This record gives sequence, C-alpha cells and structure tokens, in this order.
Amino acid sequence: MKTFKKVILPVTASALLLSACGSSATDSKDDTIISSKAGDVKVEDVMSKMGDEQIANSSFSILLNKLLADKYKDDVNTKDIDKEVEKEQKQYGGKEQFESMLKQQKMSISDYKEQKKTQAYQKELLNDKVDVSDKEIKENTKKGSHILIKVKENKDDKEGLSDKDAKAKAEKIKKQVDKDPKKFGEIAKEKSEDKSSAKKDGSLGYVMKGQMEDKFEKALFKLKEGEISKVVKTDYGYHIIKADKANDFDKEKDKLKSQLLQSKVQKEPKLLTDSYKELLDEYNVDYKDRDIKKAIEDSILDPEKIKQQQQQQQQQQQQQAMQQGGAGMSTGQ
Repeated sequence: MKTFKKVILPVTASALLLSACGSSATDSKDDTIISSKAGDVKVEDVMSKMGDEQIANSSFSILLNKLLADKYKDDVNTKDIDKEVEKEQKQYGGKEQFESMLKQQKMSISDYKEQKKTQAYQKELLNDKVDVSDKEIKENTKKGSHILIKVKENKDDKEGLSDKDAKAKAEKIKKQVDKDPKKFGEIAKEKSEDKSSAKKDGSLGYVMKGQMEDKFEKALFKLKEGEISKVVKTDYGYHIIKADKANDFDKEKDKLKSQLLQSKVQKEPKLLTDSYKELLDEYNVDYKDRDIKKAIEDSILDPEKIKQQQQQQQQQQQQQAMQQGGAGMSTGQ
C-alpha cells in the first residue's frame, strides 16, 4: 500500500487548513499562530515558507488519521500493535537501538506506533472498498520451496560458484532429489545456499505473482502440488523448485489478501485515491483554503502522481541495492 511521507508541521496550522464537517469558511491565512510585541506569525507566513504541497501532505496525513481512526477504531486492536512494536524492539537488540534507528528516520517510538495504526486503518479501508475473492488469491499465490546454488556475480565475489560449477552442482542435487522426492526438505536444509529458506526445509511460504524473478515465477506456477521443477537459472543462480501443498490456506488467507490488495493498489493507484475520495465525502470534509485543496487534488488524490512517486521510489531502491552489491531473493512471507 502507498504510505505518505510524514512531514512535521505545527498541528495548529494544519487544523486551520482542513476540517471535517466544517460549515462556514473563513480566510484561514489571516489566523494568527503566534503573537509577540515584534509581530505576529500567521498561517500565511508558514504556508509561504513551507510551500503548499508540503503543507497539503501534512494536513492530509493528519486529517486522514482522524477519519480512519474514527471509522475503524473498533476494528483494529491497538494492543496487538503495541505488542508487535515491542517484538520489533527485541529483534533490533533492545529499545535503545530501536529508538536510534527511528531517529535516523526522524521518528519516535510513539510516531512509529501511530504510523502502524494508520496502516492498519488503511487496510480496513481497502478491505471495505476493494473486492478480493478467495479464487483471486489462489490464482495469484503459490506455496513453494526451493534449493539454490549461487553463481558468483564477479571474480571477487566470495559467495557462490562459477556458472559452470554451479549448474553442475545443481544438476547433481536434482538427481539426488529425484531418487527420493520426500527428502526434498532434508536436502534443501543441507545443500541450499539460500540460508534463510534452508532453515525451513527450503520453504518460501506463499509466493505472490510479481514478487519473484520471472523465470522462477513461471516455473513455480506451472507446477502442480508436490511436483518438482527441472533446474531453473535466474540472476541469483540455479534453483530446484517444489510446489508445496497449500494445507494452511485458510489460516494464511487474511495475510495473503492484504498482500494482494497492496499489489493491486501499486498497479492501480486509482483504487486507493477513489477510496480516499469516498471517505472524504462520507465525512463532509470542507477545505478552508483553495490553494491547499488544489495541492491535495493534484498530488495525493491524483493516481498518476502516485505512479510517478512509486517509480521514483523503485529507482532509488534499485540504486541502493546496486550500491550494496545486489538484492537478495524476494520471498512470499
């Protein structure tokens, strides 16, 4: 799901710019935020300093939080979110290290919790507005496992083998699997060079279309439950892929639905912007400033603008991955 970047702005200024269920509009730009003997600071001063688009982003973010919390507060268990954050703190080595990581993103733990709550509310909104059937989930997901033999990216790469040696090793393991397919998990744990999945007998969990490299995805989705592929070459190396039985589909269905919703919204941002517009209409949102209204409609509520932002983010992620020496395997869970 698209999440708007949080921009810090005095709440008093934002509240003056937008209000839910407002009736009579006033010239909010003349409202005073701070007064002193040397002169007053008005909303107009802040707006001219920060720019309409930045104020629009912050104003809309604050408003959206209020609307979503009001509509879905009974559907989201905030105590569960608090527990999730506590778990994440432990994974990062404790509260102090977690807070340090958040500070780099100009966030506090309280901000992070609020962000997670908003994301939970947004999921509820999309569940209301976008239809996803069990059939659609099954068509777009496949439970799978694999054994990976890595290929060196270059001569200096310490991980992996030459292409020739990696292929030969994968072919040898494939013969071993063919002799006793029931031992696939055992062999994956011992032989696979994808250490994360090897710990789980090669399991990748549920893989969603669009998550994996094309060659891997095509091979997996062609398989019937229990079938094992030939050796498949991708940019990561050589794979032996198995289609696992989806015996826990009902248990994982809600999580898979959420992932599919995010995927659909990324491909078609209009689903998200239409959901926002319906929510704004439902709460009779009244814009107090025409410039801010235009900035919101031209950026946050414009699906084409969201697509451009997504493309920019993807380019940045690709650049970061290249700088770090390449991205790892994308997994279903």
